[in-house]
Amino acid sequence: MYLQRYGNAMSVSQQQLEFAEKALAAYGNILATIEPSFYGLPLSKLPYTVTEIKDSIYTVLNTIDNNQKQIIDSLTNAYMFLGQFISDDEVFIVQQALAHLKTSNKASSDTNDIELAGFITSKIKIKMENNLEEIQLFLSERIELKK
Repeated sequence: MYLQRYGNAMSVSQQQLEFAEKALAAYGNILATIEPSFYGLPLSKLPYTVTEIKDSIYTVLNTIDNNQKQIIDSLTNAYMFLGQFISDDEVFIVQQALAHLKTSNKASSDTNDIELAGFITSKIKIKMENNLEEIQLFLSERIELKK
């Protein structure tokens, strides 16, 4: 878990902060240009890895005051939103299943892709919930450390 990676360390190097700001600016630009989708977004759209973006969020959170609620909320949402990014292959499976459902007037005998798409979308929901729990845990620990 990422919280353990940072532990009680509240200091951030200038190099870490510069990378974090660059990564989050690029990630923010991506978020500004795409529509949220519970059907998944391709990982290939991300400018950095999920881990690099999560680490960047932690880095910035370690540098701001607890009273900067708007920034904290934005970073929390950005962290949670990472759960919507899945492999490009999974996005394709979900899109194919949706297209099949939209064009099919009767039940198909081949429901494998539709079932798989259901599992993928369930996985997205779980990833988003887990991300929210992770960041909330981090924030609660951070608040305790800054008291």
